[in-house]
Amino acid sequence: MGERGLKMKTVITIDIDWVPDRILGHTLELLSKTGVPCTLFATHATGLLNGLDKKQFEIGVHPNFNPLLNGRKEKAKEVVERLRELFPQARGIRSHSSLVSNVLIDMFCEMGYEYESNVCLPYSRNLELLPLWNDVLRIPFNWEDYLHFSYGKDFLDMELDFNAGLNIVNFHPVHIFLNTESRERYEGAKPFYQDPDHLSGYKNLGKGAETLFNKLLEMNLEFVKLEDLVDEHRRESKKY
Repeated sequence: MGERGLKMKTVITIDIDWVPDRILGHTLELLSKTGVPCTLFATHATGLLNGLDKKQFEIGVHPNFNPLLNGRKEKAKEVVERLRELFPQARGIRSHSSLVSNVLIDMFCEMGYEYESNVCLPYSRNLELLPLWNDVLRIPFNWEDYLHFSYGKDFLDMELDFNAGLNIVNFHPVHIFLNTESRERYEGAKPFYQDPDHLSGYKNLGKGAETLFNKLLEMNLEFVKLEDLVDEHRRESKKY
């Protein structure tokens, strides 16, 4: 995709990360109220993802290969196949913890995925779509809530330039729910990940991830989904 096609576009992505429906529902409600499109990377089956407006919501898959690194007797392809069965229309893939390799990229291609979004370039002003050797598109992202507070950044703004170029940001429903602003808050809340009532007691009442999420949704930007970038890139490529 040329510079002109990328100009002023913003993509919101959401890594669902096995959150309970109540926490996921909170994020989906904020998005539905504004109509802002986004790409969701799903980790598990939930009725909340059934029947979503495809014009607003794209569903990709979010496999977790980390247990394989710790000795689990399973093949990477089996991990993805389970999600492929749940979300057969998914065009994109992002691994949990952004784990990726050339071997995985070839596997993604063989399984029919058109793009992967595993590379984070924090606060980059020069994002672009990169065709890989097997025609899978690499789509980097340049902001993530977890990295923002891991860097010790404040939550007054995202430190991105939305007036030029492409921005692809990544949020997690748990951090939106907690309005997380520090690793300490998240680590304290993490043991109660599947207990929304208990998690509520850990909510940050100041500025945090939800603050920036709501601020972003209210901005007058050209929001698109990752699959929209892929489609535009394919169209532009055919011209040459």
